[in-house]
Amino acid sequence: MNTATVMQIENSFLSIFEKTQRALEIKTDDDYQFALDLLEQLMTKAEDREGEPLLHLINIVADAIEGYESSLENIQRFDQEVDAIDPGVSTLRVLIDQYGLTYSDLKDEIGGKSLVSQILSGSKSLTKAHIAKLSKRFNVSPQLFF
Repeated sequence: MNTATVMQIENSFLSIFEKTQRALEIKTDDDYQFALDLLEQLMTKAEDREGEPLLHLINIVADAIEGYESSLENIQRFDQEVDAIDPGVSTLRVLIDQYGLTYSDLKDEIGGKSLVSQILSGSKSLTKAHIAKLSKRFNVSPQLFF
């Protein structure tokens, strides 16, 4: 590779970096918002095809956003709380919400209201029989509960 080509690549990169530095080196909430806005616009413009050049920039900006978010204490706490949630309980909560159900509506799949309440609070667990019945009723994969 000749020197002129290297210089051209270097100049192109430095020009891009100058315009995207706030999104790549996020230090403030304003930088964070800039990066989110940039990511949204890039994702809107990128074509859904293999070899899309914008996907490289999308990945770089997304990584910078993820790095910034993981450094924030409240996001770290949120992530820890999400990781601690039982997937079966969260799936059950979504089904209850999406179908507008009461605890009584689940008596055939789980049992009484008190058992549903105990499962949702984490003091009891869904059994394989509960999961099989819920999967059949709502036509979802049992894997959603694990």
